[in-house]
Formats: sequence, C-alpha cells, structure tokens
Amino acid sequence: MKTRLTTAFVLFVFILTGIQVKADNQTRKVDPFNEISLRIGANVHLEQGTKHSLEIVAKPSALEEIITEVKDGKLIIRFPNKNYLWKTFQPGEITIYVTAPEIVGLGISGSGDIIADDEIKTKILDMAVSGSGSIKLSELTAERVKSAISGSGDIVVAGKNAAQDLSITISGSGNFKGMDYSADDVSIKIAGSGNVGIEANKNLYIRLAGSGNVTYKGKPLIDQSVAGSGSVRSAK
Repeated sequence: MKTRLTTAFVLFVFILTGIQVKADNQTRKVDPFNEISLRIGANVHLEQGTKHSLEIVAKPSALEEIITEVKDGKLIIRFPNKNYLWKTFQPGEITIYVTAPEIVGLGISGSGDIIADDEIKTKILDMAVSGSGSIKLSELTAERVKSAISGSGDIVVAGKNAAQDLSITISGSGNFKGMDYSADDVSIKIAGSGNVGIEANKNLYIRLAGSGNVTYKGKPLIDQSVAGSGSVRSAK
C-alpha cells in the first residue's frame, strides 16, 4: 500500500510539473507573404508593419511541432497532421505575433483566433472562417471586403472608413459583427442560423434561407428574400 501511495504521489508531482511548464519565445524567419492561413488553436496577433516577422510563444513541446511555411504568398501555420495534437499532447496556450506590410487574405480552419488591435489598411481583403474560430479587426480600411463563415465562428470588424463593396456569406451558425463598420454596397447570404450586423450606405442585397437574422444601420435601397424564419430589421 505504501508503495502504491508513493507511486501515486510521484505521478501527481509529475503531472503538476508538466502543467506548469514555462512558455518559450521563438522567432522564425519567413519568406514574404500577404495571406495567413491559421490551422491550429492559437491566438494570432496581427500587425501591419514595414517587414515580415513571426514570433511564437508556447510550451517547448508545442514549439517543436508547430509548422510555419509560406506557399504562394500564404503563411500557413499548422501541426504535422490534423490528428497529431489530440493523439500526443495538449499544447496549452499558443500565442503568435505576425507582422506584414500587406494583408489581402485571412483564413482560419478550426478554433484559432486572428486579432488585429491596430489599423489594417488594404485595397482588398478576403476573410474565411471554417469552424469555431474568429477574426477580430479593430480598425479596417479597405475598398473591397469578402467574408465567408462556415460553422460557428465569428468575424468582428470595425472601422471609420467605409468600404466600397462588402460580401458576407454564412453557412451554419456563425456571426458577422460589423455594426461599427460600413460599406456602400453590401451583399449578405445566410444559409442556417447565422446573424449579421452591418451599416449599409447605398445598397443592401439580402438572401436568407433558414433562421438567420440581419440587423442593419443606414438607409440603403434593399433587395431582400427570406425563406424560413429569418428576419431583416433596421437598428433603432
């Protein structure tokens, strides 16, 4: 019995020590890129700057397995394969700091987040979330914006400068939160229970199939079609 208790205590100490493993910082060299594809459960803090840079903060065991590669101008952040994480280890919190002069595409597959606290300025921005992750842009300045959500993820956008064109497509229960953002021409397509909040200045095109909802600000010309229990309403 004493041997069993001693063994149990040693295992407990080992587990506790593993939980308290200190995170390491690692700076990696990257080729030029203007798109990001996040495929792991990490928090990516994005900043627009004069050079390309990448820094990862994570447990050493996670750092060893995170792959960062640039293909056709796209920075891909991933593990060796989709099942590797759950079969071998729990990585804990992973934080990644990314800087790039130009950003034209942001994509998430899974539960990761891409966050930009400072202004992102670009002519065209294509955003896509597949899964439960989120993209959060505190100050976006762009001419044309395209966003697609598949699953339960969110895209949250704010900005003082209106876009010319904004396209929003939701398949599932995801949300586009843009009540602090505006565009001249807005196109919204929802299949499922997703929700959209946006300000439209000139034209608002809406197609709803399911229980999704659209809340808008402004006084645009509206072309809408609703099939199901979804709704379109003006914010008061």
